[in-house]
Amino acid sequence: MKAQTAGASKRQRVFVDTNVVIEAFRINCWAALTNRYAVETVEKCIEEALTGNTSYADRIQIDPKIVLKGLAARHTVTKLTLATFVLEHPECAGLDDGELHLLAWLKQHFPNRLGNIVLSTADKAAIVASHRLNWLDAVVCLESLAQEAGVSRQQVRRLAPQHRKTWLEALKLTIRLK
Repeated sequence: MKAQTAGASKRQRVFVDTNVVIEAFRINCWAALTNRYAVETVEKCIEEALTGNTSYADRIQIDPKIVLKGLAARHTVTKLTLATFVLEHPECAGLDDGELHLLAWLKQHFPNRLGNIVLSTADKAAIVASHRLNWLDAVVCLESLAQEAGVSRQQVRRLAPQHRKTWLEALKLTIRLK
């Protein structure tokens, strides 16, 4: 991630998937993230975060007003965008809907590289797909984002393993070595 320069008015753009939204609410760091970064996502990830799997006993309740207020932008993905993405990248067809929509939108708007944009996901298949799209270096974990946003150590310690630096770095290494 590129550090912001002192006094910069423009916040770092961070695209998040469903898992990151849910985990940020679970450890209560959504406000810190959205204050520090220009957090963006797609409609499908918002839908998934708000509905979730109601059969989970530990389901996280997410207030739609808080999610939407915190987002710098939310993007709609058309059927044409999805179809084009899957035809051009058939290995991505099996991604979960939220990640599929997110990567399709990003590919449509940033066809060659993400530049200064970062992507945060804890979905292994989405991370592998990011590598195939030459975006692996743009993938960051929630732990790194939370620490830079000033989230307390107690909150960061509560993160699930797949949202941590060590998990992501080990996965990135494995992907690069294949």
